[in-house]
Amino acid sequence: MKAHWLLGAAVCALAACGKPQNPLLSASDPQFARLIEPRNAFSPSCAAALYEPDLFVKQYNGLKFSPAEKITAVSEPQRNECAAELQERARQIGVPGDVTREQLADERVRKRYLAARKG
Repeated sequence: MKAHWLLGAAVCALAACGKPQNPLLSASDPQFARLIEPRNAFSPSCAAALYEPDLFVKQYNGLKFSPAEKITAVSEPQRNECAAELQERARQIGVPGDVTREQLADERVRKRYLAARKG
């Protein structure tokens, strides 16, 4: 019985070792801060679109003057555009490796984002 348990633990350990490290978790604090900041003063935070949708909606609507342009939720095209923007920004600021959408969706990255927002 113990041999089966040890074999199962070894397989799990090997599977975890085979996963690539998420570069967003090992990025320096200044790199991560640059990653999550809005592109400019006239853009909502793309990181908010992925990790804090209500904030993204508030920021987006704050930049719109016409009620017809305002949104109530982050759309799938907005999420996709923001994910692509964050991937490109990660390359520009020197985060090692190619950041994938799966790495952006990592719950640990969302927690790091929220912790960085709290300061």
